[in-house]
Amino acid sequence: MGDPKVDARFDALVSQVHDWTESAVALDEGHFPAELLSDLRDLIEELKAFLDEAEPGTYKRGDVIEMFVTPEMAEVTDRFPKVRRLLESAWGSQLMELLAEESAGYEHGDDDDDDE
Repeated sequence: MGDPKVDARFDALVSQVHDWTESAVALDEGHFPAELLSDLRDLIEELKAFLDEAEPGTYKRGDVIEMFVTPEMAEVTDRFPKVRRLLESAWGSQLMELLAEESAGYEHGDDDDDDE
């Protein structure tokens, strides 16, 4: 987009979101660890700070929301209401609608023949 330092920071944040999501997907149904929820809150704050500091016209809220829209995050928000509520309070209903669309096209659990 522009400044290599800013782009590198954005890429690092994307990586952190994906790492967090992988950790959350690996959890069993039921209790969601407070530490992971706290990590998500911290990550959301970092992302909001990044948006506040970004040059106008470079990174937008939609860019950040888009990094959360994955089949894995849709699965996590379906399984863990605390995560869904936290993301909705942070990013609004637009993210929840996008995740609902994502999960509608992705049946988790039964399909083990993905190309890996």
